[in-house]
Amino acid sequence: MTINPLSQEELIIEIENVNRELIQTLSKFSEEELNKIQKEEIWTAGQVTEHIIKSNGGILTQLLNGDSNQTTRPFDEQVDLIKNIFRSEDKMKTAPALQPSQPPHALEDLMKSLNQQKVQQLETINVKELKEVSSELQFPPAANGLTRYEWIIFMIEHTRRHGKQIENIYKEFHN
Repeated sequence: MTINPLSQEELIIEIENVNRELIQTLSKFSEEELNKIQKEEIWTAGQVTEHIIKSNGGILTQLLNGDSNQTTRPFDEQVDLIKNIFRSEDKMKTAPALQPSQPPHALEDLMKSLNQQKVQQLETINVKELKEVSSELQFPPAANGLTRYEWIIFMIEHTRRHGKQIENIYKEFHN
């Protein structure tokens, strides 16, 4: 269990920071670089961004509109598990529904979607009960589901992981 869960204000700062960092990184790309395939079997920066948007979109729909239940366990019990998964160097398999489409991707459209999702993330933090379990979302390593708080951490960690991946793609173009 995480020793010190983030406060509402700290969650907001984390969401703002991770989104700002991602937008700044994406802003460095030309449309051509955004859609250029560097190696077989590796996504473009545009595809990685679309994957983030798809993942966050499904989560946010349920956090804002789906059912939730109170839980007797600590609301942040799964945070360490989430962080360990997304901070590992292990390559992960993506669910078919979260696979990105083939290029091209428009940078402006991706950034617009990311900004809209940031607004939804902030809305979730500000208006929803974060300590309740979102009953319609599944995360297999956590058998009893995740709280809204844990899903927010999930989105932060997932975005941060892929933000680093996008930064590395950019560096490969400019080395």
